[in-house]
Parts: sequence; C-alpha cells; structure tokens
Amino acid sequence: MIMNDALSKFFRDEHLGIPIWFLRQAGRHIPEYFEIRKKSDNFINFCLNTKLIVESTKLPLKYYDLNAAIVFSDILMIPWAMNRELNFIRGVGPTLKPMVPNETKILKNINISQKLEPLKTSISILRKELPQSTSLIGFAGAPWTLACYMIEGQSSKDFINTRKALWDSNKWFMELIDTLSIYVAEKLEMQANAGADVLMLFDSWSHMIPSNFFRKCAIDPTANIISMLKSKNVTKPIIGLPFKAGSSLIDYSYESNVNCIALDWTVNLNWAIKNLNSSIAIQGNLDPASLIPFNSSHLENIVLSILNIMKDNKFIFSVGHGLTPDCKIKNVRKVIDIVRNYK
Repeated sequence: MIMNDALSKFFRDEHLGIPIWFLRQAGRHIPEYFEIRKKSDNFINFCLNTKLIVESTKLPLKYYDLNAAIVFSDILMIPWAMNRELNFIRGVGPTLKPMVPNETKILKNINISQKLEPLKTSISILRKELPQSTSLIGFAGAPWTLACYMIEGQSSKDFINTRKALWDSNKWFMELIDTLSIYVAEKLEMQANAGADVLMLFDSWSHMIPSNFFRKCAIDPTANIISMLKSKNVTKPIIGLPFKAGSSLIDYSYESNVNCIALDWTVNLNWAIKNLNSSIAIQGNLDPASLIPFNSSHLENIVLSILNIMKDNKFIFSVGHGLTPDCKIKNVRKVIDIVRNYK
C-alpha cells in the first residue's frame, strides 16, 4: 500500500517543499495540554489512556500548520512494560528503581505489544482521524538511552553509574542493550502495523557514550533494530536522533541504516553536508531556546540561515530536540510561516 502522507512522499522524493514538525510539539507549551493532563491521576496512566493519547497528539495541529503528528507517549514506557518500578515526580522527572550491574533479572520474553495495547489502539484511531496528508510518527527510546535511565534511576549530568557498568560489567551491559533492542524493535513494529507512517529513535544521551563504545552502544543496536523490523516486513522510514554525538555522527549516518538523521543545534550544517551520508535525509536543527524570548526578531535570520544552507539537500525542518515548556506559541507560528513562504 502506497502511503500519501507528507513524510512518506518526502522519503519517496515526491513531496514539494520542506516538511516541518517539532519534537515535543504536543506538550507543556500549549495551555490546553494542562487541562488534558488533569484528566488522569498520574502520567503513566495518562500514557495508557487511549482517549487522552489521541487528544494530546492532535492538540498541536489545532495551533500549527504541521506536516506530521507524533503520537503522545514516553520513551520510558518500555522499562515500565519490563516491570521496572517507574514514577514521574513533579519537579524531579522520571525515577526508576536502579538496576544493579550483574543483576540477574533482565526480564526477557515480555510481550511489550500486549502491555502497550492502548498505544497501538491510539495509533489506529489517529491514522483514521488525521488528514491523509498528515504523517503520523511513532517512536521509541534507543537502547543506550533506556539503559541510562534504568541503571542510573533518573536523569543525570554524567550518568557515571551507567558508564561504570559499561566498563566493569561489559558482558552484562551488552546483554541489557541486546534485550532492549528486541523490545524497541517490537514497540516500533507494533506502531508501524497500527498505522504509524514514520518511526523515530531517540538516543537522547548518546553524547555520554565513550567514543570507543559508540559503535557497540549506538550504531550497532540501531542497525540491529532496523534489521529486525525489516525481517518482519516493516519498511517505514526511520529517523534516528543521536543527540550531540559530534564526529560519531559520520559513522552513524553511514552504518546505522536510518533513512534520516536528526541533528541537534550544536551541529554545523555545512559540516554535516560535507561529512554525513548524502543518501539519507537530515532533520533539524533549530535551537529550541530560540523560541523562548518574547522578542522574536532574531528568528527570521536564524531560520533563513538554516533554510539557505539546506535548500539543495533532502531536509526536514524541526528543532534539535524537544520544544521547551516556556517556548512561545507566536514564535513557533512565526517559524512555520517562514518555512512555508521560503522560496
């Protein structure tokens, strides 16, 4: 079946113009989100409520002229499905019971799809209700980033316990990465089969990987996940975000087998054009902080600079990571207008 949504057509070189969407576009910068959020007693239940997932996913489309919707969920729903103790604490963020290196209980053979059935149902509903031209993006956290949260127990400035486990308990650590790769592939397959047009892998902590382990912890798992998907006849385009990965982006672009590499705002786009795999698309890389100030006079020059550099390349306009709670709706709209009117 040929998909006619914007991003599917883009990856087939059929879409005219530059597609645009934003990471975390459905979230805390839109006032209505908080009213939706109040309908659930905690965030995990929120992510398991089909009606609220659908409502939150569609919310930014009421405000913005976007080419894609990304399903509302959280990357840590995989550890939750693995029966890891997970809580979301206001002002702190996600917390998990930390895994101890060499812990024997790396849970395998869990039916992730069954435990995340509400997500599957939500995607099926969304694909029916969204305009055919609007792409629906499903996603998962990459194995390294999931392992960081599971071992550390929460966010961290340096993920020292994760890195120590990588060095001290390497066999156990790589077993965890392999297990998570299976679950990530299963979650992405479920979303693709439910109706997601494009899939995305978030490796938000990839910049914490020691350089000599980057291939084993980021590139190889991504390639393995894509291989598992292809073995199940899942061929939806895949966007990979190896956040702040520096020069490791080069090998990632050539060897991970993603269809598009998402770049953060620290990456020089001229460098990217020169060094990254030219056969795949680039997504990015506006700094989300540029959308915070009330005075948005700077935005036009920033956005036009990105567009001018990328005009002759296969490019999706987005932010380098998620929209922040304090970004201004008027600024997001201004960026969209600039991209839409660019010639």
